[in-house]
Amino acid sequence: MMNYHETAQKVLNLVGGKENIQSVTHCATRLRMVAKDDNKVQLKELEKLEMVEAAFINSGQLQLIIGQGKVNKVYKELIELSGLKETDLQDTKKAAMEKVDPFQRFARVLSNIFVPIIPAIVASGLLMGTLGMIRTFGWVSPDSSLVFLLDMFSNAAFVFLPILIAFSAAKEFGTNPFVAAALGGILIHPALQNAWTIGGGIEKTLDFFGINIALVGYQGTVLPILIAVWAMGYVERFFRKTVPNMLDIILTPFLTLLTTAFLSLIIIGPAGRIIGDLISQSLQGLYNLAGPIAGIVFGGLYSTIVITGIHHSFHAVEMGLLANPSIGVNFLLPIWAMANVAQGGAALAVYFKTQNPKIKQVAIPAATSCLLGITEAAIFGVNLRLKRPFIAAAIGGALGGGYVVLTNTAMTAVGLTGIPGTAIVLPEKMIHYIIGMAIAFFGAFIAVNLLGFQDEETAEGQKDSERNNNFKNVGEINEQEIIINSPIKGEMVNLNEVPDKTFAEGILGQGFAINPFDGKVYSPVDGKVMMAFETGHAVAINSSGAELLIHFGIDTVKLGGEGFKLLVNNGDEVKVGTPLLEVDLDKIKDKVPSVITPVVITNSGDFIIEKIYTESTLVEPGKPILKLVRKGS
Repeated sequence: MMNYHETAQKVLNLVGGKENIQSVTHCATRLRMVAKDDNKVQLKELEKLEMVEAAFINSGQLQLIIGQGKVNKVYKELIELSGLKETDLQDTKKAAMEKVDPFQRFARVLSNIFVPIIPAIVASGLLMGTLGMIRTFGWVSPDSSLVFLLDMFSNAAFVFLPILIAFSAAKEFGTNPFVAAALGGILIHPALQNAWTIGGGIEKTLDFFGINIALVGYQGTVLPILIAVWAMGYVERFFRKTVPNMLDIILTPFLTLLTTAFLSLIIIGPAGRIIGDLISQSLQGLYNLAGPIAGIVFGGLYSTIVITGIHHSFHAVEMGLLANPSIGVNFLLPIWAMANVAQGGAALAVYFKTQNPKIKQVAIPAATSCLLGITEAAIFGVNLRLKRPFIAAAIGGALGGGYVVLTNTAMTAVGLTGIPGTAIVLPEKMIHYIIGMAIAFFGAFIAVNLLGFQDEETAEGQKDSERNNNFKNVGEINEQEIIINSPIKGEMVNLNEVPDKTFAEGILGQGFAINPFDGKVYSPVDGKVMMAFETGHAVAINSSGAELLIHFGIDTVKLGGEGFKLLVNNGDEVKVGTPLLEVDLDKIKDKVPSVITPVVITNSGDFIIEKIYTESTLVEPGKPILKLVRKGS
């Protein structure tokens, strides 16, 4: 049997030697490294290594699935053999991002900035929708205090949008978020003319040493503050290097804000406003000129764009549309919604046509999630996998997109599609949005039946069967049993539906998964904490010899602990119900592929496993799910 030293040596040779490794780290189960040249990495040979369950490259990172308890030992040997410096997950993530296409990297930066703001924009959009319905149906007098207050509540996020963007962007651009928020406040200061009144002309200007400054605010704008905070990052780093350490805490924030404020009012603000208006007006012009053709093209191509990750940049454009006083609505999101719903229609059609039981199990929940605006399972788990259903979904998205553009359907916020999107659709366009979804869904469904597809062979069936042999009815067995309870409140999900083949294919062991309703995670067993990762994304517990891994979400290790609060330490004794983690679901859910949480027994081959929970798919913490009996006992 190959030991840890030999495995590390083989890994080092097969990735092209230490000269080809830019950085290396590990998480609960995987060795993660960034290679300078991916072409030198021998993936097939790596997968043949005894300790390596799987090897693949994802988002610039080479990932070797080794398993908990072993990966840290292989990592230690690799560090000693190569002489490489130990790095944390954030450093490796940054190194991986440097290898990604520049446009994708730019899209990811925008996503990181705008995704945290989405809840505030959605809340404002819902308030706008409520206000619109009150006015449309005349539920109360237009002069009532309720209308006045709802109007104030609904536009607050847009009035102060530069401050929200500044705070979020500062974290991405490496500058002080509070100083950045102050800069946002300067750009919407009451002393400046309100941005939404400049249609009637600029009221005041100021002569500043011969430079004519228009005293105009930037309420509701996106680009000016985004560019200003990006510039602030460089300005602050310059002063950090030049200001003496003893004066840094006083002078650096002062000089940074002073310099950036002048630059913003004189150069960045006016230029950013012009560029932002050009983008918004160009999109509106294309929308008006091309009409349904624009909807057909955008609706048909959107899911392809999702695969590249570039769609993350669209939040900025959509917020610009909403904030522009001459537009004030989001006419792009209904098109994206049609594309998402169409993926669900295609996945449902696959369910009825495929003979592959594994795809059947994934297809129904994947189709359902598309109706809720979540498409990853349908795209990657069903449609793209079979190719032609993905094309059929593009056809459905194009049909639905063309219809919503034809009927001028628009929304009042960003972030919600599918059925939840009905909450932010303009009330008078609600019926057209619903019709558009039906066209997209059934259009894709019919297209799959017309195009057909080559069904996957079930060659893996034998492997699946061997794994499932562990799941038996143990009847009246009286030997010592281990009960695995639910650690989270949520909805039960089959392990093979998890959007990560490491868990879906049982590589790490058998178990179950839960789509969480909140971020509170409790111990599902009595036992001892084997490993509590600093990033908080995973906890491993030993319970009477059963090694249990609770892995919150997919690829959450990349967050480096952001949004996670670890409540236990290595070696802690825990009981059923002991709090393990607290997770900010709203903060992380849009930054990772999925928050579905696998719970696996990593040494499941040593046990006979009985599923004992069959009441419904909804579970509470402490609800018994599995019963384990050690083989041969």
